[in-house]
Amino acid sequence: NVMQIWARDSLPSFEELQPEPALLASSETIPTRAQMRMQRWPGKRSYCHTIGKGCGGPQHRQAWEELSTELDHNARALALHFVDDQCKDLPPERRAASARFVELLLTTGLELLCSVASKLHSLEVEQCWAWDLNGERSGEQYSAPWCIKRVLSLLLNGMIRSGWVPDISNQALGAYDCCARYEGCHEHFLLVAGRRERWYSLAPCMHWVCSVCYPRALGTQVREARERARVAASKAAAAASDARNAAMAVAISDRHQAADIFKEVARETELSAAAAEKFRGDDPVCPSCGARVGAAWSANLRAETRGGKGTSSIVG
Repeated sequence: NVMQIWARDSLPSFEELQPEPALLASSETIPTRAQMRMQRWPGKRSYCHTIGKGCGGPQHRQAWEELSTELDHNARALALHFVDDQCKDLPPERRAASARFVELLLTTGLELLCSVASKLHSLEVEQCWAWDLNGERSGEQYSAPWCIKRVLSLLLNGMIRSGWVPDISNQALGAYDCCARYEGCHEHFLLVAGRRERWYSLAPCMHWVCSVCYPRALGTQVREARERARVAASKAAAAASDARNAAMAVAISDRHQAADIFKEVARETELSAAAAEKFRGDDPVCPSCGARVGAAWSANLRAETRGGKGTSSIVG
């Protein structure tokens, strides 16, 4: 059973915060089967990988020391801000209890937060996808893994604003994980307060493509690839069905003829596999990394300005 943060009066263990082994083992396949449920950082291939690279390295230790000093004075205020932003749909008593847990994280649990960030720093992007999904599945909202990721994101943004760590926000997106690094596309991610743009996250590589590049370079290809897959699958199924029916019609006593027909079934299967491989070669490819694209998830990104700095959030 998942315990929500308002029911906790103590810190979770580090083990509680990690994805279960089965999820970790299948991490690389998560984008194609669960991308819409993952916690995302607009423009980044992985939410948790961004946190790890932003504040989880040994070079960030001084930033955590500066943060600890600051939280001696404002941990309560930051916890209330977090709850107002992330737990606004909860009834008052649960919001109050959630704020107490977040305050506990920001004081006694600061070393735990630093340990999680350090763990994420040590992982590859593909390994972090399991962490991105952990805490986001049905029944997991407001759990400790759900909360930890969002608190770390809040702290990272604070470190960036204070100048304790380099800015890895979307203002630096042109050098990172999307087509904005190509001439002519960067303007579509300019952080103008209140501006919305539609972006597409590609699976399985998880790069982002702007609303200008996607329909021009990928949209038609994705639709055509899906249609080719449907036609190829239909033909392969019909051929296999015909071969099976022919095999069943052979008298059992005529073993030589049966063997010939079963060889034909095998041949049809090999042809279907060859056709499937040819289809894969026709798949659209990501403009950032050249990986084949199996699916695309779209999101509206809204630019906001907080404390003089630009941020982006996913909106409906």
